[in-house]
Amino acid sequence: MKRLSDTLKIRRGSIDRWLTIDKNKLEALCLIQKSDIAFTLLYLGIIIAYLGSMSPWFMWKVSHYYSLIASMPIVMAWLISRTLKDQLFTRGDYKYPLIAYLITALYMAIVNEGNMNGFIIIVFNAINLLAIFSLKVEKLAQLMKWLCVTIAVMMLFSIPCYVMYLLGFSLPYKSVENEDLMYSFYNYYFFLLDNRFTAETILPRFHSVFLEPGHLGSACVFLLLTQISKWKKWYNIVLFITTLMTFSLAAYLLLVVLYFIGLWVRGKNIWLHLVVITTLLITGGIFAYNYNKGNNLVNMFILERLEIDKDGKFVGDNRVTEEFDDEFDDFISSDDILFGRKYENAKYGWGNSGYRVFIYDYGIVFVMLLLVFYITCSLGCLNYRVKLAMFAFGIVTFWARSTLLDYFDFLPLYSLLFVVPLTIKRTANRQP
Repeated sequence: MKRLSDTLKIRRGSIDRWLTIDKNKLEALCLIQKSDIAFTLLYLGIIIAYLGSMSPWFMWKVSHYYSLIASMPIVMAWLISRTLKDQLFTRGDYKYPLIAYLITALYMAIVNEGNMNGFIIIVFNAINLLAIFSLKVEKLAQLMKWLCVTIAVMMLFSIPCYVMYLLGFSLPYKSVENEDLMYSFYNYYFFLLDNRFTAETILPRFHSVFLEPGHLGSACVFLLLTQISKWKKWYNIVLFITTLMTFSLAAYLLLVVLYFIGLWVRGKNIWLHLVVITTLLITGGIFAYNYNKGNNLVNMFILERLEIDKDGKFVGDNRVTEEFDDEFDDFISSDDILFGRKYENAKYGWGNSGYRVFIYDYGIVFVMLLLVFYITCSLGCLNYRVKLAMFAFGIVTFWARSTLLDYFDFLPLYSLLFVVPLTIKRTANRQP
């Protein structure tokens, strides 16, 4: 039988095990991993570039050099990544897209007679795009997720404040103007109201801190494009709700196209869904057309813009003035169609946008260079359905806004090529 002293005795080896702290485990608990620091810096740079391209009111003062600011943390991320065993930037198929971008951007700067600052910004844009082109696909998927989360969190602040305004709460605001883009707003800090239309509509349209409802709505749809198979995540639901709140015809049409492309790239049968969605849209359209004698937001901002006018054109196809439309007709039959003519806001009026403005400004050569750029970007994607989806969205965007080189359009389109096939593959592997 053991003695009481032996029972109460604590072995020295046990005490040593209890009191000894594994140095490697302690470092893992107390230190931030260098890989996390590198990715955080990359994310910081990309979100600056992304938001800067959308021109929220709080970035107007840096609208001409946000690419430079964004490149600083991105370069730091690259330097830190170089010291890691598992580096962030490992892809080697970045050369052709980068060369194609440089040629396209330099062409635009030369044709537009840009100053030295314009050429310098091209360098910083190239640095930022190089990081995207060489980033590991898994990290690219993570980056796009956090872009979606960031915009969703912004909307979680912006939407409640907008609803409070609609309910009659007195919120602080000030009048602001973007002189470069000729916009003026009532700035409620968490959202803007366009003071040109506030008194003319049933309900002022929601566009958060950005310039137009169409910009915000389309940007949300493009972010959702990278989240196929993940639309039930809370942040994607917020993006979907935001899109609906903009009452943007372009965003609504893109949202319908997105739904069917999501089915198609996953190999789903779309015909039953097509019948159901078509029935719902027709039913909803009839209801909106008759509700309150058509005096409602859906009818005014969506259905009426789908009507065909006396010239056989959609009412919603109003992205250029009549003066510019006549000028463009003359332009396409001239020799200037190759390299474009100088566009003047004062001459053709405010509000012109879309493919006609860009072709007029830069010519058909620019369109060909842009096409080559996107083709080179898609070379590494082996999923032909995803490729076709990217080009379909790209064509629609070029028709409406021609902003395919802006970060808020390009990043989702490029990420679609690699992130969605990865997501589809992971989903297939999880299925029994």
